Amino acid sequence: MRRGGVYALMTVSALAGGAGVAALGVPAGWLSGSMFAVALLALAGKAAQPPEPVRWAAMIFSGLAIGTAVTPAMMHSLSAYPLSLALMAVGVTAATFVSAAILRARPGWNRQTAFFASIPGALSFVFAVATNVKGVDLPRMAVVQVSRVFLLMGVAPLVAAETGAHAAQLNVVYDSWPLVLMLLPFAVAAGYGLERLGLAAGLLFGAMFVSGIAHATGFAAGRAPPLLTAIAQMCIGAWVGARFSGFKRAVLQQSAAAALASFVAALALSAMFAGVATAMLGKPFAQTLLAFAPGGLEAMTLLAFALGVDPVYVGAHHLARFFLISFALPLASRFYLGDDDPLTHSPDGPAQ
Repeated sequence: MRRGGVYALMTVSALAGGAGVAALGVPAGWLSGSMFAVALLALAGKAAQPPEPVRWAAMIFSGLAIGTAVTPAMMHSLSAYPLSLALMAVGVTAATFVSAAILRARPGWNRQTAFFASIPGALSFVFAVATNVKGVDLPRMAVVQVSRVFLLMGVAPLVAAETGAHAAQLNVVYDSWPLVLMLLPFAVAAGYGLERLGLAAGLLFGAMFVSGIAHATGFAAGRAPPLLTAIAQMCIGAWVGARFSGFKRAVLQQSAAAALASFVAALALSAMFAGVATAMLGKPFAQTLLAFAPGGLEAMTLLAFALGVDPVYVGAHHLARFFLISFALPLASRFYLGDDDPLTHSPDGPAQ
């Protein structure tokens, strides 16, 4: 099959897979669905690495979408729970490094892959960064990260829907496309500047910074248009899924076992720190557990609403988790990886 035909097949498969999984209400459904669909093609030898413009689009669109979470109301809520947020930050750090140690103890896991596979939360962001760095085995990382999403949050939207929590989505305001197009050249310029400085995933960080400033100041007041989010996640999913070419079934089985062990460790640590927060602050354990759970801003916030616990508290903690991961990732990777730190290398993609 010619390269053009391969890309067409990948596009149709990514669309079908992403739309199908997103329709089930699974968090980041466009990302995981498109990744699964393209991965199946890759395993059958019918996929190729997407062209470079796909990466550029994925980085820019993802950054613009992620930045919409930075609203004035959410920024204010972050200042209301200092002790609880501090405990959550310690819990995230502990979960990341303990999970990485568990993965490193298994054969075939290098430090880079174990580190990025262990980051609990900010799935789209972590995938976007990992596609730009050297030494990361994307298929192994994807098995662990996506398994965590499905194990932790796969049923959360279904539970929320059964209790009527989906009605909370009806009043969501989205940014207009003219506004998105207005921010786009600034996002490209900021991202290009960061890439020129040698920062991996500079396009992502630049677009996220521009969008975040616009939404934090109230210049833009809505969420990312669903189409923009879908395109961004689908591009990242296709990029990661294509890396499954030549991926062996035995490695998949090993990665699945590693994913379960990593998930259990991260969940246990989250529950432990949630218990400390409950004891110190007197908040319900269900509330702190949802707030400290390893990932899923939208799903965990909706589930909190459905269960009758404070969704602002839960949402603020997951937003803070994303900020922590976003801004601490370069420092954390340098601490853990040392001289092998991929974020200090040029952004020419991971090694094959």
